[in-house]
Amino acid sequence: MGKVIDRKISDFFSHGTFLKCKRGEILINAGDEPNGVYYLSKGYVKMNSIFKNGSELTLNIFKHGSFFPMMWALGEAKNTYFYQTISTANIYRVPKEKVLRFVKEDPSVLFDLTKRILVGLDGLLTNVSQLLYGSSYNRVASAILISAKRFGKRFKDGSVLIDLSLTHQDIADLAGITRETVSLAMEKLARKKVIARSHKKIVVGSLQVLEQEASISIV
Repeated sequence: MGKVIDRKISDFFSHGTFLKCKRGEILINAGDEPNGVYYLSKGYVKMNSIFKNGSELTLNIFKHGSFFPMMWALGEAKNTYFYQTISTANIYRVPKEKVLRFVKEDPSVLFDLTKRILVGLDGLLTNVSQLLYGSSYNRVASAILISAKRFGKRFKDGSVLIDLSLTHQDIADLAGITRETVSLAMEKLARKKVIARSHKKIVVGSLQVLEQEASISIV
C-alpha cells in the first residue's frame, strides 16, 4: 500500500515544474510567499530558522518523497521558515491549488500526509525536550539518533549507516549548539565506540546504545 501511494504522489508531482538544485540553494525564504508546493524526488532539504545573532536551528530535514511546505499550503499559515538544499536535489513544484485538490480527492493520500505530519511532529517534540532539558552531549546524541532512524541503512550486525553526509555544523544546527561543542561531543561518542565515520558519513554501532546516550531523565 505504501509503495502504491508513493508512486501515486510521485506521478502527480512529475507533471510540475522541474528544478535541478545544487547543495546550499535556498528554495523558500522566511516571510516569502512560496511559489507552490515542492516535491523532493532526489536529495535532502532542511527547514530552518535563522535568528538575529546569525545562529540557525534546523527543525526538519526532508528526504526524497517528501513535499513541503504543507503548513502553508494546508494550514494556510504564513511561511516563517527557510527551506534550503543540503545536497544536490531534483525537485518538482506544483501550484498550491492543484495540490490541495489532489489531497482532498484521494483519502489514501490524505491519510499518508496526516501520517507524515504526525511522524514529523513526534520528532520535533523530541527535539524540543532535548533543547529544553538535555545537555549538549544529549542533544548531539539525539540529533544523530533521529537522523539514523530517518535516513539510516541497517546492517545485519545491528549497525546503521546514516545515508546523508552530516557535517559538524549540520548537527550543530539540529542540536541548537555551537560547532565546537558538537565536535567535543562527537569525539566522546567516538571514544565510547557509539559512532564511527565512513566516507564522510556517520555509522551508529547500536541504536539502543545511542538511545541511552541521548536519554534525559524525565520525572
